[in-house]
Amino acid sequence: MDDSFLLQIFMAFLLMIKIASCQQSDFVDKRCNPTSNYTKNDAFSKNLNSLLNTMFDQTPKQEGFSKGSVGSVYGLSLCRGDVSSDYCDFCLYDARCKITQRCYNRTAIVWYDYCMMKYSDHKFFGKIDNENTALWYNVDNATDPIGFNKTVRELLGNLSTKAVKKSTLYAKGQKFTTGENATVYAMVQCTLDLSTKSCKKCLVEAIHELPGFTAETSTVGSRYIGGSCMARFEIYKFLED
Repeated sequence: MDDSFLLQIFMAFLLMIKIASCQQSDFVDKRCNPTSNYTKNDAFSKNLNSLLNTMFDQTPKQEGFSKGSVGSVYGLSLCRGDVSSDYCDFCLYDARCKITQRCYNRTAIVWYDYCMMKYSDHKFFGKIDNENTALWYNVDNATDPIGFNKTVRELLGNLSTKAVKKSTLYAKGQKFTTGENATVYAMVQCTLDLSTKSCKKCLVEAIHELPGFTAETSTVGSRYIGGSCMARFEIYKFLED
């Protein structure tokens, strides 16, 4: 059998795997700015597709982060700091599919468990994005909310301090809480276009905004995802080794 034919079959097989992955990644949320749209095959659409393809290709190779621009389109993509380049690749492929399938707007963002992808028609690099945010929380509350709250805030605060000292602007950790007889797992991360000062500010605001998380009550799991940073804690192991 001709080698070129075998190669075509192999490439088709890989394409089928990636198409399948577009159905399997854990989609979390999206934000599509309704104030301005683009149309298929216009200049913005062509520049957007070019940029998304570049970010999809480059992000797994560059410590899980990429940013750039094509024409008047600016974008960035980020993979969670604990995931492998393979998981990063699969997640971004899905994000690349969905962001153009679900949004025909000139500003949009999609979040997944393992990655996020964002673009806009204005330059946003280095600025904290407080507009694009999503909040999620576990409906179960801690039996010892005061003690649990203290444990979680200390853990997230320490992780925020560690994250801004790392080139990846990412940190993860865990801490045992006696009141719940459980281990709390947590992570924080910023997009790499932010300065360390802006990253710290973003994380402080993110932790403050975590839903179901007050002095009187505390959910046993919560996450904040934004256009510039994220924070999350759970009492189950959601992080990769």
